[in-house]
Amino acid sequence: MKIGTTGTSILLTGALLCTLSACSSDSGTSGGDAAGGSGAGGTGGAPLSSTIAAPAAFDTAKGWEVEAEWLPQGQPLPYAVSQKAGTVATLDKTGPGYVLTVREAVSGKVLSTSKPWQGPKLTEEQADEQSGALAVPQIALISGRDREYFAVWARGEARKDELHEYKEVVGVAFHSADASGKDLAPAGTGNAEAPDGEFDRPSVLPGPGGLVVTSYGGDSILVTVDGKVSDSSDAKVSLNGESTDPDYLMSFQSAKGLVTNGDDRFGGDGGFGADGGWQSTRVAPPGVEAVLKQESVGSGMTETPNGRIVGAAGTYVIANWLTAGDGLSAVHDLSTGAVRATAPCRTTDTEYAIRVQGPRSSAGVKPALSPNDRFLVKGGNVFDLRTGKGTCADDGQDAKKITLKVVGDDGTAYGLAGEEPPLTPVSVSAATGAATPLPETTVLPDAMAAGAGLFATYAGTDTMRLIVLGLKH
Repeated sequence: MKIGTTGTSILLTGALLCTLSACSSDSGTSGGDAAGGSGAGGTGGAPLSSTIAAPAAFDTAKGWEVEAEWLPQGQPLPYAVSQKAGTVATLDKTGPGYVLTVREAVSGKVLSTSKPWQGPKLTEEQADEQSGALAVPQIALISGRDREYFAVWARGEARKDELHEYKEVVGVAFHSADASGKDLAPAGTGNAEAPDGEFDRPSVLPGPGGLVVTSYGGDSILVTVDGKVSDSSDAKVSLNGESTDPDYLMSFQSAKGLVTNGDDRFGGDGGFGADGGWQSTRVAPPGVEAVLKQESVGSGMTETPNGRIVGAAGTYVIANWLTAGDGLSAVHDLSTGAVRATAPCRTTDTEYAIRVQGPRSSAGVKPALSPNDRFLVKGGNVFDLRTGKGTCADDGQDAKKITLKVVGDDGTAYGLAGEEPPLTPVSVSAATGAATPLPETTVLPDAMAAGAGLFATYAGTDTMRLIVLGLKH
């Protein structure tokens, strides 16, 4: 994978992959003054006009919405949330290019708009609407710094100039999550030449240190918020005293180096840690063997570090650990490896591949934090980072698999039970782990902000929209 930097951004566009429920989109322009008044662009979110059957905790009469009529059918709605700044970022397609709009989460008041930018030219596969390829830009939150940023990225084709051929690239531009003003330029931009082989399967992994672009071939490129691009494709990482290639599926940049999985050569989980920094062998949860021993014919006694990262959210990574029983999962601090919470069950891997996730793909649902950073959900697990306890909502005989999407400040999580239709909407208590079925018509929130829930839904129309509803007090 080759890389390059540019003085201007390749793009300024973004979208978060929709998860288990149907995505929604909204007209490219704001449709009126928000309840909170006008902002940098003179408008807020459109007054709430859609009606959805939200869970009882949400006030269906208090909120705002935006539409995305420009969004192709089947593509994910572009939005992201900064919990720290209390803002929501959405994407708008205009004549000159894509515009990033940042609003106050509760009121919908516009705080900032970006300069319009053109994204990379779509590849032949992306241009084919039947291919299922991701054809719209994405937005990812870069957290863990004094200031958070919305990383707007897209995959496509670009070329240096008219004398060069097109190359497949991942371009990214960063905008402050708490900025105010109109026609703002990005804080930094960069682009990485993406692999185009049949089995390269590029992934984009957001983290506190920036955006990491990896591929099946072991390529790993970091683009930081200042636009600096570093290529570690040929580098090795030092984990638990051994040199290994970064895990292309799970590599997250922290303030102290790349956090990634080790080599699973001997049937164990392989261990994980920060390159040259903290190691999984020194941060195993209580009662868990940090190193697994196994005797095999021909190899004799082998030892391999335990533990494997399966996802990340904010400044945390989630790992599975092998035990004598069913295993357990743990939330670790990204900078130190310290265990923040554990649950007595394993959880499924998260996929960060660049593609449209299927509507029932639980692997495509990212881990999520509550706005107050106390609770974290992953798969069917709810972790309380204050008490250190985690619950397993789908544990037990004949229990349906549960995939949780969001969790609120009160510890109430929402998701779906089952793997084949009809899927059952559920709420889960962080305190008890008990799952409560909700009416089948319930529309679940796709993200949470302090005091509000975000719903990506068609709301009975042909146009996707982002509906933001306030919480009842």
